[in-house]
Amino acid sequence: MIDTLPIEKYFARQLKIKHLRLLVELADKQTVAQVAATLHVSQPAVSKMLGEMEEGIGVKLFERAGRGIKPTPSGECLIRHAREVLFNLQKAHQEMRSLATGTVGKVTVGILSVVSTTIIPKAVKILKASWPNVTLCIMDGTVDQQLQDLREGKIDLIIGRVFSERAAEHLQEEVLYDDPLVIVTSSKNPLARRDNLTWMDLNNLPWILSVEESPTHQRMINLLAKNGLNKPTDVIESVSRSVNVPLLMEPPRLGLLSLSAARQLVAEGVLQILPLNLGHLPSPVGMIWTKTRPLSHAALTFQDCIRQASLSYKNMLIT
Repeated sequence: MIDTLPIEKYFARQLKIKHLRLLVELADKQTVAQVAATLHVSQPAVSKMLGEMEEGIGVKLFERAGRGIKPTPSGECLIRHAREVLFNLQKAHQEMRSLATGTVGKVTVGILSVVSTTIIPKAVKILKASWPNVTLCIMDGTVDQQLQDLREGKIDLIIGRVFSERAAEHLQEEVLYDDPLVIVTSSKNPLARRDNLTWMDLNNLPWILSVEESPTHQRMINLLAKNGLNKPTDVIESVSRSVNVPLLMEPPRLGLLSLSAARQLVAEGVLQILPLNLGHLPSPVGMIWTKTRPLSHAALTFQDCIRQASLSYKNMLIT
């Protein structure tokens, strides 16, 4: 049986923030010389501190790798948690400084196209009405990009479609409302005026879809196959509504839009919704954040603004 008492004692009494910073620097630089230069200390001082940590914990944290060093499994474990602790300390510092100076704070939000012209502008307006000094940074991108940024702490929360297959233990999801996807095409497309439209009428036509790695893309390809259609060969992968709408105005290209966005463009005479049942393709709109990293006061405040904007938008969709 392994004696864990040294580890417990070291963590309780001797482990300090400077040790965590050293571990992260060693993991990133992987040479004692570079770490010493970064921390403005001597190489023997770096080696001594690392040796004291390994002796205190009772396990090797790094091992030789050519001319440098690399973490052992125990080292990788401690480094992972060290990054998390240092990140949270940095966030705490920023929030405390913001509260002290009256700037309230900063929140970085990743958004997907389904909310870019709907609830986001309204939520920003609500936020700025009560908290004008909150700095809001809005980033757009694909689902995969946003989830990676969320894991790395580059953004505080994601607002867009939530997919059950993307759920993870470290993620928290909150559904806001349903805004189902529909198939759209140019109002000039003969399909837009065809009675008794069937799935086979769409066979071999060009499409605009989200990126191949996205759940929506895969679900749509599976749905086409289920209804006997060939996999499209003329496909544009884009999540930019400003790009997609002009392309959809040129028949016979097809695409997917949220029902609310499609209704607006139908009213303008630009596009037409095709009356085909997408089954379980749609997914609700919601917020995603990580359970392992507490949200700042600014982020929690913006969440409330999103909820308010979503409620009024949800009521508009129902009417």
